[in-house]
Amino acid sequence: MRRCVPLSVVLLLAACARPGLIAEPETGRRSAPPAPEVSSVAPPTPRCVRGIQLTVGEPSAAMGLRATTITVHNCGTEAYAVDGYPVLELLDKNQEQLAVRVDHGITEVEQWNVPARPVTVEPGESAHALLLWRNLTTDKAETAEYLRVATADGRPRHLLALYVDLGSTGRVALSPWVAADQQAGQQGDDRYKVGR
Repeated sequence: MRRCVPLSVVLLLAACARPGLIAEPETGRRSAPPAPEVSSVAPPTPRCVRGIQLTVGEPSAAMGLRATTITVHNCGTEAYAVDGYPVLELLDKNQEQLAVRVDHGITEVEQWNVPARPVTVEPGESAHALLLWRNLTTDKAETAEYLRVATADGRPRHLLALYVDLGSTGRVALSPWVAADQQAGQQGDDRYKVGR
């Protein structure tokens, strides 16, 4: 036979209970609520750091190649110089660095097969570099979920989210920095047109 507990007793017990505890059904015992699931790695948000912002575009899979642009935008008040190639690391889902070879120079995409030269990025303007890879799998497949990018050695590194399905190639290729006006005539997948 179920016994009735006066409401005043219930309120008194609740007042004396430790904060943050919840009553378990039937038993009346109190325990801590389950902790909410929290991702150990927060998704990065591009931001202006020392006058520049680095972002990465949506990948294209034109002609069996994976390709995307890395953009440096001058969000400061002074001209910003880049020369040569971005400094790039590929990271796994836990933001641990992967053993991936980064080749300098791209011959597969004719519009990006250019020599490295100094580029001055004025305030409000941008420069771009192309990141290229193939998804070929002959062994254990590997994927990256983040990039760590700097415009040059010794400069601040920015964390960017990008899924890179490397397969088992273990390598990517980078173009040098190119001024935005050099790519102004290329739209959509034409930017990644494979040369003969």
